[in-house]
Amino acid sequence: MTWLTNVSPASRGSILLVVGISIFGFSDNLTLLVSDEVGVGQFHFSRSLIAVFMVVLLGRVFGLSVVPTQWKPVLARTFFMVFAIFLYFSVMPMMPIAEAGAGLFSSPIFVLLFSVVVYKERIGWRRIFAVIVGSTGVLLVLQPGREGFSFFHMLPVLSGASYAVGSIITFRLLQNESSFAILMSFIVSIGLCGAAVASGLTIFPASLDLLKQAPFLFRGWQNVDGQFWIWMAIIAASASLALSMMTRAYQLIKTSYAAIYEYAYIISVGFFSWFFWGEVPGMLSAIGILLIIMSGIIIVVAQQKMKELP
Repeated sequence: MTWLTNVSPASRGSILLVVGISIFGFSDNLTLLVSDEVGVGQFHFSRSLIAVFMVVLLGRVFGLSVVPTQWKPVLARTFFMVFAIFLYFSVMPMMPIAEAGAGLFSSPIFVLLFSVVVYKERIGWRRIFAVIVGSTGVLLVLQPGREGFSFFHMLPVLSGASYAVGSIITFRLLQNESSFAILMSFIVSIGLCGAAVASGLTIFPASLDLLKQAPFLFRGWQNVDGQFWIWMAIIAASASLALSMMTRAYQLIKTSYAAIYEYAYIISVGFFSWFFWGEVPGMLSAIGILLIIMSGIIIVVAQQKMKELP
């Protein structure tokens, strides 16, 4: 990729961010290869076992510490991020992944709403319009009145709300913290939570009705074979490669613009969902996904215009 040295740092950062987050779209689709074997708790524990070593290695390569210096905000951020990602992965086998991803990426809407309520930020008509557009998109993706709709279909949106709180903590309290220390806290925590959830569901098994509705969410510890660990190694390695690209990208591109490029995840996860599994969102869901992406872009652009005002 030596040709990247011939483009501007901002363009280089944009390319790395889009490629990196698109790899996440690929690796997240691979989750469905193991979701019939284990539960979400065992999945996260297994992935964390491998990812911890990879992050330590990447930290050494980039010369970044993997030990936090601001423990309280790091742990607070970790709590909300773990909750968000746990919910997001839990529903992947239950609905088209692109729809689940759209729910997670409704987070800019919640960031805006929480900033208004908690920090009393003033917002202009553009961001109010963005909230209306994004909320409409969420309703089109969820379609609450459709046949087969259940509480579990609301989990990606709850995931987006929790992700938003974690993002606010990151922006307001952790700008000077090592990105690898923040990541290490997340990986270790979600692995331990995964082990706790899998153990709890093994000791106190969920009802057959819950297992039938959401087996990936309510399954305890399961016996696995070598093929399972091969897939987990590929998933963890893909995520680590994506992380290295995104870490470099965030050093080159303004964080405020990053959200625009992060929406490449929805496109990537939707493409690989179609390529691997033949999943295609319905017309209303597709329109809803586009509205959510549009909403996020409007919010980012409006924030930039506010900063540029004298």
